[in-house]
Amino acid sequence: MTIWAFNQPAEEYIKFVNDSVKSGISRFGWSWFNDSDLNLLKNKNWDDMTDDEKNVWSKSGFLLDIVKNDWIVHINVPEWGKCTATQVIKPYYFDKDTIEEDFHHCIGVDHESVIGFDRNDPNVHPLVSRKLKLRGRFWRIYCEEEFFKSIKNLKDNVVNLQDETKGTFYLKTELLGPLKDITALIHTNHDGKNLERFMAAVFKKMPFVENVIENGFGWGTDYGADLIVEYRSGLPINGLEKIEKIVIQIKSYEGEHWETNAVEQIEEAINQYGADAGMLITTATKTEQLQEAIDKLSSEIEKPVALLAGEDVARFVIKYYGDELLS
Repeated sequence: MTIWAFNQPAEEYIKFVNDSVKSGISRFGWSWFNDSDLNLLKNKNWDDMTDDEKNVWSKSGFLLDIVKNDWIVHINVPEWGKCTATQVIKPYYFDKDTIEEDFHHCIGVDHESVIGFDRNDPNVHPLVSRKLKLRGRFWRIYCEEEFFKSIKNLKDNVVNLQDETKGTFYLKTELLGPLKDITALIHTNHDGKNLERFMAAVFKKMPFVENVIENGFGWGTDYGADLIVEYRSGLPINGLEKIEKIVIQIKSYEGEHWETNAVEQIEEAINQYGADAGMLITTATKTEQLQEAIDKLSSEIEKPVALLAGEDVARFVIKYYGDELLS
């Protein structure tokens, strides 16, 4: 599937081209006489063409490469800075009966797919915005993933920049992929107890942590606490600080985390060790079922219980242990 960008038509043709797209016909210029039909010219030898035919073929012959399901974006249509995008349903044909002097080259498009937008709209990926600036008669947009994500964003109007720049918003969004990859690498390289030891090293780097205990070797011997972390809370003033305790369950999983046995283990650990809070860390992606179990436990025991899952594990490790990994 290819994405084609068509340069803006001359001012006097903009409304005609825009109305035509909405009716299901994308049009391109360089077709001001009846013998400029590309389906006829493609069968001619170059030396047998007239100068006008050579001109038409060199400027618009690419239209024969456009196929069904491709996309076409008309630049500065219906006005400067705006674009109109649509999906192809019928290959090139020549409309010799159009009342206009030019724009006989036609591509059939799905009128229901037509979407107009400002190329600098927050819903449009910054890379796509740059690709939609004038570059010649036509060009291809080689960022398909970003383009189709932009189209979806525009339809749903999902991007709200608030106080962020457009570039920062998309950078943060696209960092989710690498963060998930980092969590997957953590899982791959740390199975079972090795992940517990690794996370113990991460917690030891956190500010205010006083002690990290690697606890036991399995359910029934560790009473549901893989790690016991003691940390200072309160104001950093003599007499106003106290040591609190959190028990942590750690799971080296992949895919989605559905089972809730670990939540039951956290409750057991809190009771066993008199902890002030609990935490579940899983390298798998959290599910609604898991989050609901965590929230329910926290409500029932009236103590905070946290869930660190998926890409949040990578964020946590990078924040507190990144220097160790990159040194």
